[in-house]
Amino acid sequence: MKAMAARIGGTADEPSDVADIRFLIRHLKLASATDVLALVARYYPAGRVPAKTQFLVDGLFDEEAL
Repeated sequence: MKAMAARIGGTADEPSDVADIRFLIRHLKLASATDVLALVARYYPAGRVPAKTQFLVDGLFDEEAL
């Protein structure tokens, strides 16, 4: 659900899911954005995964921000 919401926040007052998504990626030992999105697709239809989720997950791996 965190990945589906993919709230990035912008200020201290806005909620962000990024830290939780990073934690889950590490905890579940997911090695790539493809692994993350495959896990999300197990619970949500692929057509319902928002583009912002894909961009956020790709960005985390591209930036090696894990």
